Amino acid sequence: MTGGHLARLVVVLLTVFSGLAWAATLEECRQLRQRRDSLAVRAMEEELQLVRAFRAKRCPALSTQAEGANANDQRFTPINYASWNTCRREAERELEASQKVRHRNRQGFTFYTASGAELARQADQVAATMMAQTCQ
Repeated sequence: MTGGHLARLVVVLLTVFSGLAWAATLEECRQLRQRRDSLAVRAMEEELQLVRAFRAKRCPALSTQAEGANANDQRFTPINYASWNTCRREAERELEASQKVRHRNRQGFTFYTASGAELARQADQVAATMMAQTCQ
């Protein structure tokens, strides 16, 4: 094999290997993104459950109505949205005043539950790993 043929073979091999490395990086980024998203969704679900409990305590009838409401279902009476918004704001104020902030994620979302905060921290760590690996 001549020097020119050997050089071309090396270039081809390097191209193949760099393509494989790039594909592996894409797959790793995809897996990291899925992990981050899964953790973030679970964290948010924990917080939403807490918020729902505060709203249900503050205005049980409206909360029940809102949880069961479906615009296409004529069995439910229309919601008084002004009252519902007032209830939501009051419940959120009560939550903020009575609960310790356990974590605030990279987007500024506040977590009050221990499990939601832990999941959010893990999601933030995965996001930091993604940034370090320049994942899109």
